[in-house]
Amino acid sequence: MVADLLSETGATRDALEITRKLLEESPQHPLLPLAMAIQLGRLGRRDDALRSLRLAIRRSPQSAVAWENLANLSTFCPGDPHLLELEKLAQASGERPEAAGFAYALAKAYDDIGDIDRAFEWFTRGSTRVLNKRLPRMDSLLREAQEVCAAFPSGRLAAGAASDCPARPILVIGCPRSGTTLLERILATAPSAISGGELKLLRLACLGFTPPSPGRVEDYVRHSGGESAAWSRVADTYVRKLRNRFGQADAVIDKGLVNYLYVGALALGLPNARIIHVRRDPMDVAWSCYRRRFHAGLNWTYHFESIAAFLSVYEGMATYWTRSLPGRILTVDFERFVSDAEVETARIFEFAGLERPADWRSFHEKTGVVLTASQLQVRRPLNADGVGAWRRYEKHLGPLKDALRRYGVLGATAL
Repeated sequence: MVADLLSETGATRDALEITRKLLEESPQHPLLPLAMAIQLGRLGRRDDALRSLRLAIRRSPQSAVAWENLANLSTFCPGDPHLLELEKLAQASGERPEAAGFAYALAKAYDDIGDIDRAFEWFTRGSTRVLNKRLPRMDSLLREAQEVCAAFPSGRLAAGAASDCPARPILVIGCPRSGTTLLERILATAPSAISGGELKLLRLACLGFTPPSPGRVEDYVRHSGGESAAWSRVADTYVRKLRNRFGQADAVIDKGLVNYLYVGALALGLPNARIIHVRRDPMDVAWSCYRRRFHAGLNWTYHFESIAAFLSVYEGMATYWTRSLPGRILTVDFERFVSDAEVETARIFEFAGLERPADWRSFHEKTGVVLTASQLQVRRPLNADGVGAWRRYEKHLGPLKDALRRYGVLGATAL
């Protein structure tokens, strides 16, 4: 429906208004309360979302999506009637991919009450249901990363920007669950900044050579009339798309998931763009990815070996960009960020070219849409609760550690 498309693209308030009117016209509709709950959750209206979810479950008790959303917004207690009902539904739902929501909901409920063993069992059953015996192929990801680096050799990058576009967007890169949404929300407290979220606009601006490879980039440069024209074209397209959507390009914070593939193109096209790389303890990233069901791809997050492969590829690319673009990328360690926030935020705002507002710590009180899996965390004051969170499950995560060591993400004696 139109409301779903609006919500997915960030126009969640418009989507909510449409859904509310539809519900007024069809008050007994079984699906509309769920749609409304998802939109309310994205807007940070947790209590309203929970009320709508309970209505959705009364009307459609077999809806795995409704139960999963309820679990993510709730905190379960032992003996909770919802927990007892969820146990029955999860056990009876089988191993079908569409039943994965029940598994993740029950895992979250067991996690809430401190039953780590059963929580891990159901996180694993959820990932098994999502994969449905189809393991992710990671060899193509490795080849893609190698081709991206080869397409933007250090010599090309060292020559400097090939465009004089003055726009100053802010690119935030990092693995999923690394803290990029938190950083984005804090930066967005600056009056001149705009929270763009997980945009796809940079990829669209680079569509002529996507995914980047030496052959595709050389063809693009040749057909564009040379280096300067090619990267000016990328910059102009990206800036135009930002302005069409947000009314400006300066200080728009773009944390698109695949932007790490296009750092080279951005650096050549936009000399004033700011690039911030958020880095977090790989065990925390890996476990946080594994325990969460993502609804838009990211199949690598459901399998320990695949998680290790992705983290290895991503860290390799982040290291390559940082070394090849000295001074252009600010690396932020998540752990230091949350433990020494005054110093770190001063450094980050200065790099981004933004004045840090006096009320930056009130970022969690700001209204706005959050579409990522971090929508609850960024509605809370700054805290270090996520640091070392994987250790609660340490006895179950030996295979994950081993995979991360095999891929060089962890040192041989780490942890």
